[in-house]
Amino acid sequence: MHDSNPVGIEPTTFLRRAVTGGIYGVVVLLALFIGNNYFALPLLCAVFGIIGTHEFYDLTAPRMNRFARTVGSILAVALPIATYISLHFVPENPVIGTGGLAGFIGLFYVIAIALLFYICWVALTPTSHAKDAALSFFGAVYLGVPLSFLILIRNMEQGIYLAPMVVISVWACDSFAYIGGSLFGRHKLAPVISPKKSWEGFVAGLVGAVIIWEILPLITKNRYSFSAALLVGTIVSFASLIGDLFESRIKREARKKDSGTMLPGHGGLLDRLDSTLAVSLVMFLLLSTVGVLLGVVTL
Repeated sequence: MHDSNPVGIEPTTFLRRAVTGGIYGVVVLLALFIGNNYFALPLLCAVFGIIGTHEFYDLTAPRMNRFARTVGSILAVALPIATYISLHFVPENPVIGTGGLAGFIGLFYVIAIALLFYICWVALTPTSHAKDAALSFFGAVYLGVPLSFLILIRNMEQGIYLAPMVVISVWACDSFAYIGGSLFGRHKLAPVISPKKSWEGFVAGLVGAVIIWEILPLITKNRYSFSAALLVGTIVSFASLIGDLFESRIKREARKKDSGTMLPGHGGLLDRLDSTLAVSLVMFLLLSTVGVLLGVVTL
């Protein structure tokens, strides 16, 4: 959610953002629509895990031990891959059964093994640093778990609609916030953490997210009520803001404007993923509890 002061939109910057965002969007949406077939979505999540952890470690611990960085990146890749494998290749469990929850088998096993590894590493290696281990583990989970949840959302009964809607609503929220904040932003939302964010931009982003989720009942033959879509759009906008502020806080402490330079006009990959990570967490929790209870989705 990168909005700015009400000084208008600079055409060159806007064009660069639009072109980069368009290419990024096509790649992500293609993987989401293909889903777990041909390993498309897990592979994309694995790539995002590697790049995202690299940027996260550069921001939080640029002098981190190379071994800790490598282990964290491997963990970030292993989480979505393990989720995919347990969804499609793990036999039926008498306790958990089949369906979307089976994805948790691989996810939890990898987290448990990784946690045990970090504990042993710090305890048995005199040259290791607990801070490096903690940041390595957190960075991997910060990227890997939300990306794994996106795979689980895609595997739901209506996942072919829900998973793209999750990311598209974040993009709409981000774009509306950027445009609204650039044109009308006057009241600072979080001046200490992110001085350029405004309440006007936030409201514009909320409108963008709600509009996207209001489209959902139309393409799913009204299985979702418009009031439910309104609520989900509102939740998405708040989750998107929190995800963005979290990364903004990290960048402010690191005294950096962007997480990287991979995406011209946007910064690094984390600058595009920050809100999506938070929204994926919230949406999976929402869909797997409220959605299942109401019979809206099936895991």
